[in-house]
Amino acid sequence: MMGDLEYLGADRVIEPAGALPQGAWKIDGGPPLRKHELRIEVEALCLDSTSFRQLSEANDGDPQAIAGAIAGIVEERGKMHNPVTGSGGVLIGTVIEAGGDLNDPPSPGQRVVTLASLSLTPLTLSEVGPVDPGSPQVPVRGEAFLMGAAPWAECPEDIDLPTALAALDVCGAASQTDALADEGDTVFVLGAGHAGKIAAAAARHAIGDEGKIVVMDADPGACRVIEGLGFADQVIEADLRDSIGTLKKVREAGFERADLTIVVVNATGCEATSILLTDDGGSVLFFSMATSFTAAALGSEGVSSQARMLVGSGYAPDRGHYALELLRRHPELRSSLSPNHQEAGQ
Repeated sequence: MMGDLEYLGADRVIEPAGALPQGAWKIDGGPPLRKHELRIEVEALCLDSTSFRQLSEANDGDPQAIAGAIAGIVEERGKMHNPVTGSGGVLIGTVIEAGGDLNDPPSPGQRVVTLASLSLTPLTLSEVGPVDPGSPQVPVRGEAFLMGAAPWAECPEDIDLPTALAALDVCGAASQTDALADEGDTVFVLGAGHAGKIAAAAARHAIGDEGKIVVMDADPGACRVIEGLGFADQVIEADLRDSIGTLKKVREAGFERADLTIVVVNATGCEATSILLTDDGGSVLFFSMATSFTAAALGSEGVSSQARMLVGSGYAPDRGHYALELLRRHPELRSSLSPNHQEAGQ
């Protein structure tokens, strides 16, 4: 049994006792390497959009202050687990060594992206930054220890690493959209950031020419970018926290409710809108770390919605293969995820 617990990383938990690493307040983020772990030299963190937005707003967009906040969280908690949003992100780095009990680990020297959240990944940092306030990708120096149960992906050789990192950070949005969308469906995508772009691309392949895609976001720049990608039949600029206003705009555009709603916003307070826009018998995929599941459950109850509500997961069994394949098929999507494009979206 202890071997299983080590495989899950439970032996690194400091407090509270009995927790797994993700739910723990504090873990041991440093050496030595355990026999069920990978030791990784970290070169960059890609914070999830919700966490990076919160850190930016809390520190008035000051790059040094944001870097200091990241360093402080990791030092205090042994992982990059934002105490306000409860979320993390992913990292990129080079494998230094693998524990002896791992099956088929990557070779030392292999560059990998971790596909498990930074909120559960043991981490120590010696340097953070410089931070670009327009990008959630933060260069760092440090070490991470990835437990055997946590997934990872090899860095692709044909896609530049910052772009691949951006795609792999939200790869679950592509895989889960593909699994949920059916040919001919109407799909609403709430949020036009990286996850919104990749979800729209996946939806277009899944629903075919007969289906319809509507993307909504409050940011006019993000709306223009996703409109230019050509996946959406309609792009609507709307504050998704304004449920009634958004519903009116959707109806004015000639749409009613969706068979599938993909929620990838980084703003709080969008649960009611998601539910109102989804047909009874349809599905809402909450892929946003800004989601309040209390608000979603009670809000759904309050409007007698029969929509199926699903919790999005960053884990994809294909370890990001489908998301990267979408980038290969669509150069314009690939370009929009590059560091030259600032991450936008509500």
